[in-house]
This record gives sequence, C-alpha cells and structure tokens, in this order.
Amino acid sequence: MTPVIVYQGEPGAYSDEAAQTLFPGSSTRGLATFQEVFAEIDSNRARTAVLPVENSLAGVVQEVSDLLWRYTHLTAVAEHVAPIKHHLLGRKGTPVIRALSHPQALAQCARWLSEHDVTPVSFHDTAGAAREVAERGTPGDGAIASRMAAERYGLVVLESDLADDASNRTRFLVVEQGEGSSSVLTGVAKFSLGFVAEHRPGGLARVLEVFANNGMNLTRLDSRPIPHQPFHYRFYADVELLDAAQYSALVQELSHVTSELRPFGVYRPAQLTA
Repeated sequence: MTPVIVYQGEPGAYSDEAAQTLFPGSSTRGLATFQEVFAEIDSNRARTAVLPVENSLAGVVQEVSDLLWRYTHLTAVAEHVAPIKHHLLGRKGTPVIRALSHPQALAQCARWLSEHDVTPVSFHDTAGAAREVAERGTPGDGAIASRMAAERYGLVVLESDLADDASNRTRFLVVEQGEGSSSVLTGVAKFSLGFVAEHRPGGLARVLEVFANNGMNLTRLDSRPIPHQPFHYRFYADVELLDAAQYSALVQELSHVTSELRPFGVYRPAQLTA
C-alpha cells in the first residue's frame, strides 16, 4: 500500500511540492486546514504530514506551532527548506490583468504586479487560485502559484520568478506519530520545542542560559498568548545541538527551569538549496 502524505492546501500547493520532493512516489493528499492535518495523523488515517513552520519573508506559521503543542503524541522527525518560486499562470495568448493568489504570495510579488499593471486579487490558497483560473476564470484572470500547479490544472507559465526577493524560502517540518529517532541520531542536530518560563523575574533568562551554557545556538524564539491566562505567554524555539547526544540531558535540564515543557522533536538540519 502506497504511504499517504498529508498537507494543508490544494493539490499543487507549495506544501504538496515539498511532500513530493521529500517522499518521491508517495501519494499526497491536501486538507483544508492545519487542524484537519493534525487530526488525520493523530487518528492514524495518514502516516506523515509535511507542514510549513516558517517563511523567510512572512515569518513563522503560528498555528502549526500551537497544534504541535496541543497534539502531544506527534513528533517532528525531519525538516526541509525549499525555495519558493512564484510564477504567473494563465492561458497561452491571453493577457493577464488580474492575478489571484494567497495574500502572502501577492505581497511577495507586489513590485512586479505594480510594474506590469496587474491587479492583485486575494484567494485562500495559491494552488486553489490556479484551479479557480483553470475552471472558472474570466478572460484576463491569472494566478500566482507554483509550476506544479500549472501542470496540475492545465495552465501555462506566462512569467517566471516574480518574487521581489529571490531569497524567499519556506521551512517545512515532517510530523509523525511517536517519539522520533532521537536515540539513533548522531552529530549536529536541530531541536524544536515549546515551553512556558517560570513566572518570576529572570524566568526566561534562566531558560536561555541553559542553551548558552551548553554552547547551543538559538535560531528561533517567538511568543504566543496562553488561552485563558491573560498576558501570560508560551515560547516556541529552535536550537542547534552540537551533537544529538546532548538531547536527553538538555530536556532534563530544561525541565528544572520551566513550568511547562513540550519537546516537538530532534532531527537532522536541512541543507539550504538554491
């Protein structure tokens, strides 16, 4: 039986592209919301999910971090960093005067759209925009989406690489059930976690000191409000471990300086690609 990889979005979305890159030959299936993706893995209806957690221009995807905190039986086992190439899709020979896409994609191509007098039109999903143009679009409609979306919906790439910043990248996590492979990893590793610092002066500093004292580089730190506790915050972090063997001792040490701790997973760092 072919393994099913789930993601949020429509077929041809950037998450679909990432899933097929990571798991060639696997069957991929898009779901409408991140909540549905997590529920699918949690209930064993799918084996693996590929989820965006951070974009180099738009920042972190907070909902994914919140769901990783909530679904305690799911673990991040790998990461993937993919360049995001936005293309203008449409019908051959038909000029585009309106471009449908996700608001973030439109914002990332704002300069190109302005210079070419193309009106941005917000849509819920990049691949969904391509499908809309292919199935119901009126003359003059185009979509900003991936090359995979063009192939999927029978559109042509009218213009390539529209993004105002060519460094645009999205970081994805591969999420599965279980505790992951921390016991067999060796060498440099990356650790994702959520925690609540002790609610007293220096509480967060004590957590950060643990990383510093162990020679670990903190690559991400952001905060989120805790529901039903006004003006109290949960933190999400990514840390580079010099050796995966540090993981167990680090978790133990952090448990003494936090009021809540949730390890999301330890995994091999992704290699950046052009």
